[in-house]
Amino acid sequence: MKQEDRKAAKEVINRLNSGEFYCECPCGCGEEINLKDAGLFYLDDFTEKGKEAYKGLLDSLKEQRLELKKRAKNMKEKPQVTAKAVNIGFILERIAPAFSHFPFSHNDCRSLFDPIDYVIFEGLNKSGKVSKIIFTDIKTGAAKLNKHQKDIKTLIQCKNVEFKIY
Repeated sequence: MKQEDRKAAKEVINRLNSGEFYCECPCGCGEEINLKDAGLFYLDDFTEKGKEAYKGLLDSLKEQRLELKKRAKNMKEKPQVTAKAVNIGFILERIAPAFSHFPFSHNDCRSLFDPIDYVIFEGLNKSGKVSKIIFTDIKTGAAKLNKHQKDIKTLIQCKNVEFKIY
């Protein structure tokens, strides 16, 4: 911008800041505001109050940028962590019967893995006689049954299970 334009703009600002000019409050309350109290400035020639406000805005933008960077990093890392957790869950599903705290005999377990992990024929290994059939799915962490698994659970609870020979 030309020096003469800058000088002319400063003169206008100085005149408006003289205390002779008023405007209506922009919030619509109808109150008059003396322009000398409005903190008028031209380009980067801030008043002290304007400098504080500008610095506050810059600081706020800096914080927002940092927060966005953190979110972007989390967006990249979260799927990786979730994928690892899912993979660990798949592995644990397959080896769960080998754990000493698994409540069923591993020899009674028959694996399906999808849509449920195991059908357990309780008593088959020890007595050779099945005393109960248990459908089970193994979950780790905060994992929940998916829709198909919930449907299967409901069907079993409603005793809507059949045995057919083909």
